[in-house]
Amino acid sequence: MRLSILSCNYGGGHKRVGEAVAAEWEAQTGGRAEIVDYFARFVHPVFDAVTKFSYIQSVRRAPMMYGMFYKVTGDIRPDSLVQRAINRMGMERLDRYLGDERPDVVCCVHCTPAGTMSDLKIAGRTAVPCLTVITDYVTHSQWIHPRVEQYCVPNALVRDGLIGRGIAPASTAVTGLPIERKFTRPLDRRALMAKFGLVPDAPVVLVMAGAYAMLGGVGDVVRVLARFPRPLQGLVVCGYDRRLEEQVRARTAGSPHPFQVFGYVDNVEELMAVSDLLITKAGGVTVSEALVKRLPMLIYRPIPGQEEGNTRFLLDRGAALAAKEPADLHAALEDLLHAPERFAAMKRAAQHLARPDATSTVVQHLVALTGRRAEGPGEPASVVPSITP
Repeated sequence: MRLSILSCNYGGGHKRVGEAVAAEWEAQTGGRAEIVDYFARFVHPVFDAVTKFSYIQSVRRAPMMYGMFYKVTGDIRPDSLVQRAINRMGMERLDRYLGDERPDVVCCVHCTPAGTMSDLKIAGRTAVPCLTVITDYVTHSQWIHPRVEQYCVPNALVRDGLIGRGIAPASTAVTGLPIERKFTRPLDRRALMAKFGLVPDAPVVLVMAGAYAMLGGVGDVVRVLARFPRPLQGLVVCGYDRRLEEQVRARTAGSPHPFQVFGYVDNVEELMAVSDLLITKAGGVTVSEALVKRLPMLIYRPIPGQEEGNTRFLLDRGAALAAKEPADLHAALEDLLHAPERFAAMKRAAQHLARPDATSTVVQHLVALTGRRAEGPGEPASVVPSITP
């Protein structure tokens, strides 16, 4: 069986969800999964580069303006002229791709290709079934399109939001947000502590700036940690931003606390396993990974819009604290490090919210859309009834 995953590189989350689904599809079905960068391949590489740059810069330098844009687009109807124009971007090339490659099913991990798939179906130009994975813990209208056969969502709030906007209940499934298998495997924390040169008598604080270093105020976070009056150990992941990595190294050089500074890493599951607290900006994938690892979170300056929604979800359920200014961050750290029972309660909340089976469940829904059953690598597929959400 063949799966096509329509993704993008606007931030690291969509890509990581696509990679997790692709790996699980191949493991469950023995078939092939192709991840396609929708904007680079079907729209234009220059358009992709310009819009990605604009997105990153707007989040970094004008987050309030981005938040306003997110709010304004939150109520666009799927049949509006604006949305239909967005859906036409890349439509002809996607149509040719579907005809040439003939996938059994399409999985959209970004909202734009989901709209384009829906419009192709409305026009009678494709019958390939489509499943959309919503990659944040909030409902936004640009994800909602009438001819998407199946939605896989991270929580019941998003499911209810889709139903409230006209999506049939049978087309929605609360699966959790797909993450890589490695986050669900048990790890030897003591061995990893030794690997990273960490000691057991001081809490480990992990700071994740995001793949493209969009955590606002990383400098603030590092300054607070570097001058903190209680013992701690810092792990700071700067993503692809080499300049930020150099700045963090300089700012932590004179600290009485030990720090380790990383660029982009592919062993986040190990860093989370040795950490007692994660300071991050509330990206949907990072949040989901931390929940599975039962790692309490301190959210600092989330991106206005979707990440503010992710933050509210975590705060309301006791899995995180939030801070907007350095003084708030310092106070929250003091409260947590003086109250081990608070850490324990946050761990329990994270465990309750975690969906370690999310990726497997999403792939089961994808297989069901093909009308076949996964028999494992190298074995034939059989007919299977659809999964009831």
